[in-house]
Amino acid sequence: MGVPWLIDTISLASNQEILFEDGVVVESRPGPAFHVDGQLFTCSGRKNVTLKGYGATLKMRRDLFTGGKPYKRSEHRHAVILYASRNIKILGLTIQDAGGDGIMIGGLTHSSFNKDVLIKDIRVTNAFRNAISVISAQNLTIDNAVLINTNGTSPQGGLDFEPDHEKQRIVNFAVRNCVIMNNKRLGIFFPVSGLLTASRRERGLPIRGVIENCTIYNNGYHAFGGGVDKKWGDGLFMKWHLDGVKVINNLFVQNAGAGFLVDGFAIDHLQRASFCAFWGNKQGTLAGQAGPGKGCVTDARPIFVSTDPATRTSCTCPRGHQSGLPGVHRPAVSSAPGRSRQTGE
Repeated sequence: MGVPWLIDTISLASNQEILFEDGVVVESRPGPAFHVDGQLFTCSGRKNVTLKGYGATLKMRRDLFTGGKPYKRSEHRHAVILYASRNIKILGLTIQDAGGDGIMIGGLTHSSFNKDVLIKDIRVTNAFRNAISVISAQNLTIDNAVLINTNGTSPQGGLDFEPDHEKQRIVNFAVRNCVIMNNKRLGIFFPVSGLLTASRRERGLPIRGVIENCTIYNNGYHAFGGGVDKKWGDGLFMKWHLDGVKVINNLFVQNAGAGFLVDGFAIDHLQRASFCAFWGNKQGTLAGQAGPGKGCVTDARPIFVSTDPATRTSCTCPRGHQSGLPGVHRPAVSSAPGRSRQTGE
């Protein structure tokens, strides 16, 4: 160890487990494999695959990819990409400097999807497009992930649910215990127009899942709507009303847009967040057709809003995670001096 393992694209096989030792760095090899696109690991039509590496790093050379010839500009140099695969686990890894997404959960065809995917105890930082993109998946769990510092090319977000076609699906997902922070535009977002048909617009979309126990902090700005840069970015953004998505017990802090925004296409009721806390979001607590449900707190200053132990706003978590990963615990929330206020039913 001490020297990165330089690789071209590795195509994974079914019934395969790859274990990365603590301290190992696997890095994209400079050269023609990445001149146009190229990924570190691809998993296409496979089943029973595990990538496990507590303390290990997957790293790409995005500094080369954006430097011009011979590297063509691209947003598809993903660190890990899944297509139409089943029973996949990605555990414990740090994914750094991806030339596209840290993890892409894609659709091989319009009707294909990934099933039974677990992403746990990971850290994705400095991805070029998104930390994680989800195109088509059923039974997806993202647990205890840190998705930070995405920047480069749009959307530049933490977690993007974005199906391309109405036959694709986002069904039975869970995003739990995650920190989504310092991404240049949005935190978690659902630009789901690819699933739309005219008959579905008025009654919602077949998307089901839960976002709970997450901290969504200091995400930047976005430019939806005619390409106009409004210089604001929401903690959680939904394009259309998604009744099947539950938003429970999350912390939304100092995002440049709203804490939670729903663009609901004139549906006459609110989509509600329950038992969530909001503080310092520059374009409001809840906007559009998002509304407070039970137990929402809108006037409580969080004690801790940083995942970086070097910053002055960080704190020491009293309980460490067994993986040893930093910054994966939700901050505590307590009232600021003065009164606090709960809103909701």
